[in-house]
Amino acid sequence: MKLSCIQENLHKGLQVVGRIARPGGSLPILSNILIKTEKGRLKLSATDLEIGISGYIGAKVEKEGALTVPARILIDCISMIQDKKINLEVDKETLSIKSEKYSTKIKGIAASEFPLIPQIKEKDTTSLAASIVRESISQVLIAPAIDESKPVLSGVCLKLGDKKIKIAATDSFRLSEKIINLEQETEKKEAVVPARTLSEVLRILTLTESSSVSIRLSENQIMFIIDSVEVVSRLIEGSFPEYESIIPKETETTSTLDASEFQNALKLCNLFAKETGGTIKLKIEKDKIIVSSSASLVGENTSTVLAQNEGPEVEISFNARFLLDVLGVISSPTVSLGVTGKFNPALIKIPRKNDFLYLIMPLKEG
Repeated sequence: MKLSCIQENLHKGLQVVGRIARPGGSLPILSNILIKTEKGRLKLSATDLEIGISGYIGAKVEKEGALTVPARILIDCISMIQDKKINLEVDKETLSIKSEKYSTKIKGIAASEFPLIPQIKEKDTTSLAASIVRESISQVLIAPAIDESKPVLSGVCLKLGDKKIKIAATDSFRLSEKIINLEQETEKKEAVVPARTLSEVLRILTLTESSSVSIRLSENQIMFIIDSVEVVSRLIEGSFPEYESIIPKETETTSTLDASEFQNALKLCNLFAKETGGTIKLKIEKDKIIVSSSASLVGENTSTVLAQNEGPEVEISFNARFLLDVLGVISSPTVSLGVTGKFNPALIKIPRKNDFLYLIMPLKEG
């Protein structure tokens, strides 16, 4: 293999694919990036056997070829080269990197040892604006379970059909659901996507300037196509819980309040809530919400947030972090909090919008 390319493009491409390569595993090849010429471009690929990421960058190819190289040293090396143009050449299992001021050789492993990253041949299931995908993933990724004892709860449910996509996640203590409306009908499908896969998609969207994301869904795999980047992942086996039945249709008390003020009050109270595992109390009164917390060894705090409240007054306890998580992914200046008594799940929504909801279970007192 022999080619030349722009340092900035190569560095960006390596950043996109490189994080999935995990050093120190049982298979040394999984800590490597596959560099390969393909159709007049340079293809970069990495995989951990669960997720595979491939990206293409422009290059002037003189000789075809391929090699795998340790991801960490390759990324660090390219990031430190300050010359605009880089020449890459492979001789047996050694990659030579040359530029105007630098010359480096890195030992690699034959490309034939690199695991095959599956390709989904089906047509695109749907295509969405990148901004919508970015917002949707960020709003749902706050809720999957971290503990993988129940694998389906560590994933995100994807439901297609009826001219919409429903994306939902839950850890049994909270639920986040986002609805994306489509212009055209799609085939009815359902899948559970690993949360880590969507985290990678979100990361790549922040690194690229893509305007759209195409999704291909097969029986046991999903592919996201983001410009010249492809992310392929296995799906999680099993059925996602039928969560719709636990979402309240109505709530007795509804509060509309400034999201930023509410967030600030929660942050302040959370300083005094660590002793009680993050427990804070909300007292919903006529025209305000009183947020409070206390710790015997630290002190206490009470904050008041003005609100437009409808329904009976109520006092209810929550985990402060669960509330802060959702406020951190809502861009709306106002937020709606719906409560039915102190023991039933509460709903957080964006006023006058029906495409997002966050259900949170209250904490038992004492």
